[in-house]
Amino acid sequence: MIKLIVSDLDGTLLPHDKVVSQQDQTALKHAVSEGIDICLASGRSDFEIVEVLKSLDDKYHRISQNGAYILTNDSQEIHTSTFHPQLAEQIFNEIPSTNFVTLVCNFDTNYTTDRNEHILKLEERMFKPIVEHQGIHGDMESVKPSKITVLGDEEEILSFQKNMNKRFSEHIDTFISEKQCLDIMPKNISKGNALRVLIEKLGYEPEEIACIGDSFNDIPMFKLTPHSFAMETAHEDVKKQASTIVASVSEAVEYVLKINRSQKLTR
Repeated sequence: MIKLIVSDLDGTLLPHDKVVSQQDQTALKHAVSEGIDICLASGRSDFEIVEVLKSLDDKYHRISQNGAYILTNDSQEIHTSTFHPQLAEQIFNEIPSTNFVTLVCNFDTNYTTDRNEHILKLEERMFKPIVEHQGIHGDMESVKPSKITVLGDEEEILSFQKNMNKRFSEHIDTFISEKQCLDIMPKNISKGNALRVLIEKLGYEPEEIACIGDSFNDIPMFKLTPHSFAMETAHEDVKKQASTIVASVSEAVEYVLKINRSQKLTR
């Protein structure tokens, strides 16, 4: 039986207008009524996941910032991971300011050195303003960053990712969380590793979970369970890592409910 459904947000449950479809809302409520736990796992900050949950009028488990933070559905924090300040400063100083837009993120705030037109456009998709902090490169100890996000031209982002992986291979992991968006994380922080911590806390086995996503940062979750669902809009390399391709979260939930019904019939 599948006991936990884990869904990504952007490109999966959450469209650009920041409103979860009624069809997906109904499907998730149906799953809960069948005794299934839900977890939202995102590269976004925890406060943004909380805002989504307000619209759903429910409380789910939460994995934020690609696994830097894990909270149960009663808001018990069971894991936190942040950069060492010196490492965060080194990474920040490696990012060419003329090529990329950079965000430095902690548990509840996203920072930038310049609230330019690119930041204002990005803010339209977010639930909270991005804070301008011109001196953040020297303030990493008080900021306690858990993620550094770099946005820019896709080819330049991929090239920069390769350089960063080579330069800091022992200290960071990187993920393309969306097209033209690179997330730089402390080493061994991923949605997959976070999910391992959560299911151990909940007492579930990997085969008792189902994961839904659309980006490269969802692949570590896909590898954890035989029940993985990639959105049909995902990159082909992401879809290759999933067991099933779906058009919506509601379609994935229906698959899960069918699996559980078939399990009941065989008992």
